[in-house]
Amino acid sequence: MKAMIALILAALPAAASEHEVAAYGHILKDCYATAADAEARAACMGAMATECMDDQDGGHTTLGMTYCLNAEATVWDGFLNAEYGATRDWAKAADADEAVHFPEFAARAEKLRAAQRAWIAFRDAECALAYAEWGSGSMRNIAHADCVMQMTAERAIALRGKREMFE
Repeated sequence: MKAMIALILAALPAAASEHEVAAYGHILKDCYATAADAEARAACMGAMATECMDDQDGGHTTLGMTYCLNAEATVWDGFLNAEYGATRDWAKAADADEAVHFPEFAARAEKLRAAQRAWIAFRDAECALAYAEWGSGSMRNIAHADCVMQMTAERAIALRGKREMFE
């Protein structure tokens, strides 16, 4: 039972080793910082995890791949939080401007918050499904970690795009 709990915990982003984030996080951070548009940002997905897997002893084992994907998901989660904060600030400012003449349309920040909460619930459910699809197979840990990493990355990129549309 303890081994099963350890495997489940290994699939969670919080289980990402600080070592992997510290050792490979710069790859994703540099890629994201220099990406000129959404397509270039999307091309950053997986680069950190791939380097981690290729470089680590045991990086291509189930546990190694899970840890590397979780480490990348952790970095993407940082981007997601920053992009959400910036998009929320943009929405609040746009609402304040709109409220002067059309207060009934000043609902961006409220709708963004609702959408983000719904998205988190959807991501968690979708990635739980990715985990469950593999039954008792060890691939379930990799599937869950990859799902969280990809969905988090896509959402961070999408949030940034919402602001860039109006710049």
